[in-house]
Amino acid sequence: MKEGKKGNLSYIFDPASIAVIGASKQTMKWGFIVPANIVAGGWKGELYPINPHEEEILSRKVYRSIKEVPGDVDLAVVTVPAQKVVPLVRECVEKGVKGCIVISGGFSETGEDGALLEKELLSVVSSSEMRLVGPNTMGVFSAPNSLHCLMPPVRPLKGKIAFAAQSGNLGTQMLSLGSALGVGFSRFVSIGNEADLKWADYIEYFGNDPQTGVILLYMEGVRDARKFIEVASRTSSKKPIVVKKAGRTKSGAKAAKSHSAALAADEVIFDGVIKQTGMVEVDTTEEMLDVAKAFAVLPLPKGKRVGVLTWGGGWGVVAADALEQHGLELVELPEETLKELDEFLPPYWSRGNPVDLVGTLDLSQHFRCSEILARCPVVDAVISLGTMGATTSFQSFVEDSPALEKELELSAGFDAAASEEFVRQLAATEEAYRNEVVKLVNETNKPIVVVAFPSPEDGGSRLASHSDVVVYPSPERGAKALAALYEYKKYLQSLE
Repeated sequence: MKEGKKGNLSYIFDPASIAVIGASKQTMKWGFIVPANIVAGGWKGELYPINPHEEEILSRKVYRSIKEVPGDVDLAVVTVPAQKVVPLVRECVEKGVKGCIVISGGFSETGEDGALLEKELLSVVSSSEMRLVGPNTMGVFSAPNSLHCLMPPVRPLKGKIAFAAQSGNLGTQMLSLGSALGVGFSRFVSIGNEADLKWADYIEYFGNDPQTGVILLYMEGVRDARKFIEVASRTSSKKPIVVKKAGRTKSGAKAAKSHSAALAADEVIFDGVIKQTGMVEVDTTEEMLDVAKAFAVLPLPKGKRVGVLTWGGGWGVVAADALEQHGLELVELPEETLKELDEFLPPYWSRGNPVDLVGTLDLSQHFRCSEILARCPVVDAVISLGTMGATTSFQSFVEDSPALEKELELSAGFDAAASEEFVRQLAATEEAYRNEVVKLVNETNKPIVVVAFPSPEDGGSRLASHSDVVVYPSPERGAKALAALYEYKKYLQSLE
């Protein structure tokens, strides 16, 4: 493979022109869905449908072959059946196309015959400057130019996380879930079978991408492990790499082989790779977004000492357990900090860490406690429990209790308009607290994790509305995210 090919990933993520080979008028074919997603996503480049039997698709002139397209083509997207792919990709090479995405499945993931077909495909690509994503991929997303070159019609939020997944289905569904949870992405690629471009190529590109601050990986296996370790080590010294490794069990490894032709690494060996490269491993798909968002939004803690602010004692106990389980310290607050808190908290408050607000309704006290904890010199990070979410909790409490609502209406002095005003005031106070958290993070350069306990009806929508604040639905998830930040900080310190 030629050395000059390294820079060509920019043509895949930032193309000025795209040809869709196998474009179709039939709405239930990928040849229609993929270009329709590109158009609907707002990408502004030149789109060329390729089909020898049509004249117009999506209000655009159709060309019989890619060779008939006037001018240069940066990216070709191939949606035809596997047996037709190789000659059409050869035409792309002859045309001088810079990048190619082969959506089609039916290659090495299907067995020996498919592996031979993939080998033939690679031989065509290897003799050229063109880079190839896949085959057996769901495509790419690129936020800076609104490129939604994907099979499913997902609309990811724009953000700082670049995401590469060895499963297109899981990857695109995580993009969709991110939209519900306020997690934004800069780039996404479903890597498929890695016939040409491999893990190391994507990590290297994301590592040099100014639009990307965090790299997220869903891995089933790795090819060219030596280059992967080399590039991951170099990249993780400047950007965090969060990885979920699937296929760790015998059953999982077998499933990965049939899914993406992935060669699952031995579990012990992969654990060594994680330590050597400084990547941050997560255990669940839920943690993938939790931890990636923390890295995207929060500064790294200087140490492991955590201050906890809680509206009630029980959640503080849960948070204390979670912090210790993840190697963090519930720090003992100095006497001067306790005296500051004494000035406005009730005399029966816990006088320790966690700082128990004992159900205090005056949210201005929550503001003040957050500030005192964040500015405390022995506190490296803060978890705030229960302050956000009051608006939804009050509304759900009344709406889910018709009998209570009726009693309120009958009660002397009850005023529905006054109740609505109360909800509006709660919402305004919650927004003010969000702004307070953002301000404190910026001023103290310390991570502040917020835990809100959403109702089933609201859950995702409210979390998404606070995308510049790290909000989790449980102390355990907040503690896990803080621990990941701390572990990465220790890795960077070890390099120094």
